Amino acid sequence: ESMDIVLSPAEPKRGTSQLTGSSHVTRVLWDPVRVIGAEMRARLVTAAAQRLGVPVSALRTEAGYVVATDGRRLSYGGLAEMAGQTMPAAGAVKPKQAGDFTIIGRPHARYDARSIVTGQQRYAMDLHPSREFLPTVVALAATHGASVVSIDDSAARAMPGVIAVTHVPGMPEYLIPEAVAVTATTFGLAKKAKDALKIRWSAGPMDRMSDAEIDDLLSSIIDQVTAPDTGEGMIDARFRWPYVPHAPMEENNGVADVRSDRAEIWAGAKIPIAAQRHIAEALGLQQEQVTLHVVPAGGSFGRRLFHDPLVHAAQVSQRIGRPVKLQWMREEGVRHGRARPVSLHHVRSTIKGGDVVTFEHRIACPEVDFRHGLGDVVSGYLTQYNNEGVGQYFFTDTQKVPYKTGPTAVTLKQRFLAKPTGPWRAVFSGQVGAINEIVIDELARLLGRDEFAFRMSLLDNDRARAVLEKCAHEGQWGRSLPAGVAQGLGMHDEYKSICAYLMEVDIRGGAPRMTRCTVAVDNGYCVNPAGTLAAMYGQAMDGFAVAMHAGLHVEKGATRESNFHDFRWARMWESPPEMQGFILPASNVLPGGIGELGIPAATAAAANAWARATGQPARAFPLNEHRIPPGRRSAERS
Repeated sequence: ESMDIVLSPAEPKRGTSQLTGSSHVTRVLWDPVRVIGAEMRARLVTAAAQRLGVPVSALRTEAGYVVATDGRRLSYGGLAEMAGQTMPAAGAVKPKQAGDFTIIGRPHARYDARSIVTGQQRYAMDLHPSREFLPTVVALAATHGASVVSIDDSAARAMPGVIAVTHVPGMPEYLIPEAVAVTATTFGLAKKAKDALKIRWSAGPMDRMSDAEIDDLLSSIIDQVTAPDTGEGMIDARFRWPYVPHAPMEENNGVADVRSDRAEIWAGAKIPIAAQRHIAEALGLQQEQVTLHVVPAGGSFGRRLFHDPLVHAAQVSQRIGRPVKLQWMREEGVRHGRARPVSLHHVRSTIKGGDVVTFEHRIACPEVDFRHGLGDVVSGYLTQYNNEGVGQYFFTDTQKVPYKTGPTAVTLKQRFLAKPTGPWRAVFSGQVGAINEIVIDELARLLGRDEFAFRMSLLDNDRARAVLEKCAHEGQWGRSLPAGVAQGLGMHDEYKSICAYLMEVDIRGGAPRMTRCTVAVDNGYCVNPAGTLAAMYGQAMDGFAVAMHAGLHVEKGATRESNFHDFRWARMWESPPEMQGFILPASNVLPGGIGELGIPAATAAAANAWARATGQPARAFPLNEHRIPPGRRSAERS
């Protein structure tokens, strides 16, 4: 409670270490931060020993003080300057062993939790560095990839409070769209003036494409399944996930002050060095001429690996010669933000002698854009691993089937489309891992086996077995439920962590509702149990939402949905009255990632519960949109 957490500005000397993504931060920083802490402690103790004239062995540290055996105390603050010039004795820098931890491993609330829930937390959209930062909004083309042909801004410029109307080139090479920006004395006036603009846009490369055409394209490139029918039964099923936007509570924005020889930016960037580099490129400046201050972000889920509004803000400020505060509205975020791509899947798994003997999962989707975001981190290493692209590298590195299913093949084919995409929690796994779990459920039923017992029989990983068993036991797998209410299981192994969900879903009221949820997780050495469980509970709702409600539609090159009234996320009433979580004892002394671990498992658990409650196979998502009316049910089984 005596410490402040300060976010560093973009610092190119940090290389690829300034990154929030891929659930890697705690794993990567576990040793370095502990070693740094141990060195700081050793320096403070050495300095205190010199000041007090006692041996180091006569000192201990506690709660911000170095304490001598005779009771004398020196604060860290009082020792800091001297400690900075003091070298500890050889061998003095020793991180604590797990048995000596007093903070790590115990539950702690977020240091900023109170300010968040009381509305006092300041995000980029709340910043007012000076009264000179002018409210700015942007108009984007309805169809993806279109460019400006002409602008009639006469009506907008005549409106009170309007300061400037600016053509913004964006950075098409990075899918940062061309825009027309309106700057005014208030956001309300800027938005009204934007609506008064008359912009003629060119045709976009997707103008002839809607969902059906996109599906046809993906169907033409997907790898073919090859396993022959053994004659003893198989699952042969096709699945579809729609585009899904990130939709963070704080939509993307940027504050920019650009001068002739420098630029200063404020934003909630997740990979600030990449943002700094691209802003400099867009402005024609050197990277060191751009200062990027990182501030807390009001949600991201992968979205803020990309910095479209920051580039827009910088370009507007440069062109009008004034500092601006540019805000994408929810409509721009839903329609033009980086979305999880639509994907088609063909899965075939064959049975012989009562065993699963083959498992094939083929996926096709629009290319996931890694070009200015997470891809910068691996681009320097990419060629030595996989020359086909960053997406293939991530896919092949992460997509595994954790069960004994005989020869297994999981393959990806991608095709570029103009609708912007990007990493969305549990990249690829959110679709692939969830479907694998759905198919495992269906294989169990095809063989007349209990879904939990069937999984246990196919797992040869003791950690996974322990997690699944804990979840099923605590969630009371198999308990009696009324018709229209059913249980579903899902598990996932990634980021050096494993989790399992058991959900109960009630479809009796028409729209499905999660009524009970149990989660078990083994994330190695758990640094903060309270944070781990909070993450797993949140991911339960996200998994439920993408399974049941959430998705976008493309109509003639444009995204139909625009806000939460038609992009359907989970609602408060769908949050289960009963939710419980269990963290298994540490399986090792290294932490695993949990920031997106639960998405595939939670999605699968929701879908499997829905399938058991309705008697329908989960195929086209979101399920509540594509539910088959009674009397037209058709299970894709043989």
